[in-house]
Amino acid sequence: MSTSLLNQPGEQPPGRVRVASEVVASIAALAAQEVVGIAAMCEPAGVNVSLPLHRQHAHRGVKLQMVGDTGIKLDLYVAITPQASITQLADQLQHKVAHAIHSMLGLDAVEINLHIAEIEGD
Repeated sequence: MSTSLLNQPGEQPPGRVRVASEVVASIAALAAQEVVGIAAMCEPAGVNVSLPLHRQHAHRGVKLQMVGDTGIKLDLYVAITPQASITQLADQLQHKVAHAIHSMLGLDAVEINLHIAEIEGD
């Protein structure tokens, strides 16, 4: 991903900003963790990633794919709490993650897929 910094309309940007895929995934994972009912992020195979998310593990549980220059598709793998309402949780998670990705990176989340890998406590 690249974006201009402090440039005026019509001016050449002074440089580029590149954001590692792991950082993008970490932003999505940390936003997802703020949603009530999300117990943990999981690896795609269903392995629970320990909480709290540490920097080196924060991107786990998220797969991403760029769509064009400013779009992104995300797959989030989560463990939920037993009392979670999946429909409400999914709606909140998609909105919160889309907002975080857009506000921090300027990217549009064109697709956010939720994969429930386990129910915490089962």
